[in-house]
This record gives sequence, C-alpha cells and structure tokens, in this order.
Amino acid sequence: MSQKDRGALIALLEVSRGNCPVTNYASSINEEFNVEQLKIGESKTLHRFETERDVQEVLPKLQKISTSVMRVGKSGFWVETQSCSTCTILASSHVVVLSSRNLDSKRILYRIMIQNESKLNVLEKSLENAGLKPSILETEYETHSLLTEREKEVVKVAYGHGYFEPDRKISMTEVAHIMKVSTPSLSDVLRRGTKKMIKNYVDNRF
Repeated sequence: MSQKDRGALIALLEVSRGNCPVTNYASSINEEFNVEQLKIGESKTLHRFETERDVQEVLPKLQKISTSVMRVGKSGFWVETQSCSTCTILASSHVVVLSSRNLDSKRILYRIMIQNESKLNVLEKSLENAGLKPSILETEYETHSLLTEREKEVVKVAYGHGYFEPDRKISMTEVAHIMKVSTPSLSDVLRRGTKKMIKNYVDNRF
C-alpha cells in the first residue's frame, strides 16, 4: 500500500504523568476506578469518572478539584478540570484521541489518530521534553476491515486458549500474561480485532 493510499496513522501511546487531578483523586481512595478523557482541550479536559463509592462522599471531593461536575447514570460523573500536561500537548498537536485508559495512578494509555509518522515523532518528542516518558506501543494505518498482524496474533492466541468459549476457559488477564502485555493493552487490541471481523461479516453477509 503506497503512502497516498493509506489513511491516518493509529497509535497506541503510553505516557507517565502525575498531575491529572481526577486520576490523583481516584487513586487516593484506594479502589478500582475508571477514568476516561471524553473531551481534551489545551486549557480544560472533560473526564468520565466511574466509582461504586457513595455519591454523597464522592461528589463534594470532585467539586473541589473541578471546574464543573455532573452525575451521569448510577455510578458515573462527568468532571471538567484544568488540563494536565499530557492533555495540553495532545490538544495542541491536533491529535484525535479515540480512547484512553488509566493503567494505574501514573500511567495512561491513549489510542490516538494522527496524520502520519512524522507528526507522531514530533508529538513523541514534545512529550519527552515535558518529562512524560512516552512509549509508542503499536502503530497501524487506518483500515476499515483488514486485521493488523498484531490483531491476528491476539485473536488467534485468545481463541486457541478458549477465551471465546461459552464457558470461558481463560481470562483476559491470563491471555495478557501469556502474551507478556498489559491487560488493558490486550483488551484494546482484541476489541479492535473482533470489531473488524464482525463488521466484515455484517458487510458481506447481511
């Protein structure tokens, strides 16, 4: 495939930073949590924060660290705060953030869309200069149905060990251990691969 026939570049990007107020609060309560960046801006970022803690306990603390907070659903909040260092750089780099996932209190995994490898290299350098320790875990050019080699590998290993069986014979964490990758990273690759296969099936069979 020539350069002109390729779509945008999709990259899995891991960074380390400690100045996200929502993630810092979530990690301080010492429990499983989920924080996702919904809308990233150079000055402010909107997060989705999920927790099973009592709303009356969580809400006042979120209000202290945010510019606005809104409850969404039973255990979710949309929390707007000043952008952390990573979000500020991503927003100024014209990057499309497709998804984000906190690996722990310091590390976050972004799946981004960017114009090309040259732009990705510039972004990586900007993150390095800011002390955010970026790591490009995976790259692929945008496709609509074909699986990448990495997606094929993950799907084959998961299938071979019985992950898709009705009585699931192995957990995603165990598959990740076999492949020596983090569970969130494996989950992201597996989700994308299966989505492409389902789309291909639907497009050609229905």
